[in-house]
Amino acid sequence: MADMSVSVPNLSLSAFSQLKGTTDKVAPSGTNADYRNFTVSKAGEFNFKVNNNFTDVEIRNERNEVVTILHSKESSADASARLGPGNYTAVISQANRTAGVRDYSLDISEKQNILVTGAGATLKGTAQPPANGDTGVQKHTFNVLQGGTFTANLSLPNTRWAMMDKDGKVVAASDSSETDAQNDFLKKPTYKVPPGQYTMVLVPPSTLKSPTDFRFSFVPRDPSLTAAGTQESAIAKTLRERQTRLREWASQAPPTKTSA
Repeated sequence: MADMSVSVPNLSLSAFSQLKGTTDKVAPSGTNADYRNFTVSKAGEFNFKVNNNFTDVEIRNERNEVVTILHSKESSADASARLGPGNYTAVISQANRTAGVRDYSLDISEKQNILVTGAGATLKGTAQPPANGDTGVQKHTFNVLQGGTFTANLSLPNTRWAMMDKDGKVVAASDSSETDAQNDFLKKPTYKVPPGQYTMVLVPPSTLKSPTDFRFSFVPRDPSLTAAGTQESAIAKTLRERQTRLREWASQAPPTKTSA
């Protein structure tokens, strides 16, 4: 049974929630476990991520039906589920019956539907500091309905990101040491993004100390507007050099899926 003395979060009221506790109870399987309640007041899709290795998580509804399952092994694990209004219970248990009591943390975030049109798009998220072997790497899915030329604004400094198509080709990337919004608009790199589905990998700074909200925006750009030719050439060269480097860490980093 869940501990009723612990506050019960409403996932519909926050873009990010974290359940933390200790597996000092017992699951039906006989392993050490904990039970946490949460509510949903508005139907939506949510991402669940357990940050501990060799940990199982079941999300159960009011009828005790399992709506999603997570099984972590050497690293974190994640899954998503669409939940209707109601009360839910997260059952967090050790995968190994011989494991002792351990602390755990379960991240829950809203799964956003990011649609990119000719007017651009904006992603709102929360960057998490590295902890418990989790690098904080996030993956988001962008559906580009209307392609075009864009610049990018990211409010979180010292953050790397790359957007790749289904074949793993990087179509946009940045690893600037300051927020993109601080750069001169005409000197910023432009990204030509055709219609299709893309995966954006975002790596927050390793120095991040606490959860930090961020905004990522694609802003339409008239390709005929340019700064000095030499400046544009330097930016294009830098972007080409980044693509190979960013493709490597984007494909190797443990993901946090927050698709849309």
